Amino acid sequence: MGTNLKGNSLAIAVMVLVAAVLEGCAALESRHGAYDIRQAQIEVAHRSLPITLIIPKVSPRRKVLVLYATGDNGWRGTNRLLFTHMAERGYRIAACDPNVVLSQIKRAEGRVTLVAAAAAVDRVLMQAKRELGLPDATPTIFTGFSRGSNLVVFAAGEPDLQRHLLGAIAVALTREADHLREPDSARRTPALQIDDKGRLQTYPAIKRLGALRFAVIQSSGDSYVRAEESRRLFGPDTPTRRLYAVAAEDHAFNGGHEALLRDLDDALAWIIAH
Repeated sequence: MGTNLKGNSLAIAVMVLVAAVLEGCAALESRHGAYDIRQAQIEVAHRSLPITLIIPKVSPRRKVLVLYATGDNGWRGTNRLLFTHMAERGYRIAACDPNVVLSQIKRAEGRVTLVAAAAAVDRVLMQAKRELGLPDATPTIFTGFSRGSNLVVFAAGEPDLQRHLLGAIAVALTREADHLREPDSARRTPALQIDDKGRLQTYPAIKRLGALRFAVIQSSGDSYVRAEESRRLFGPDTPTRRLYAVAAEDHAFNGGHEALLRDLDDALAWIIAH
């Protein structure tokens, strides 16, 4: 009886999350008719979950796919701003909510291994390419906001996923990832550091991305990690690393949306040019 109740509760929670995703996507329709938006289904841990696809109505910008991971507020606020901006700019996009995807593979301690997280993202990516009629070798830019940006950093460091990627962009990167867990001792490296609460630290993990082009876009007023602190943790720019500091009020970039979108465009162009 207890097991059935637990299973039913999980199923209900997933249904609520999926309903929220579908409702949010209705607000993403193009105001200018520049793209079509539709839902596809992917199986993760034996459950069918939605991904959102953007199909430009004109020739897509470059031959790339943008894989986008949302933050905690789903399709509202800054997530919607970033997503619709890239869509209006003609990018083909596949988007997922990490909370929906990773909730299906959490272990009892409530955190997901890096390998399992990367494998789930890989399934989303490959399914999206099939749904969009793209070759498996289509280069991908992995982009995310807030909690989604944490997933970008850690999943993009896994070789099995990294082989698909042209580059990655983390917007509003927090200091730690509370939904991922430390790997087994055999797979630990100096780049995988944890705090006193056992949470993986995001900035040291950037080293795992190797030669992959990677950009961080951070708000000067971010309540988690201000742009100034982000620069200290990130270090100087290099041929494969860029940090954009945006003058804005908070984690959501209020007061700095125009600069945020301009920097996003620049980061995408920098990765594509490579």
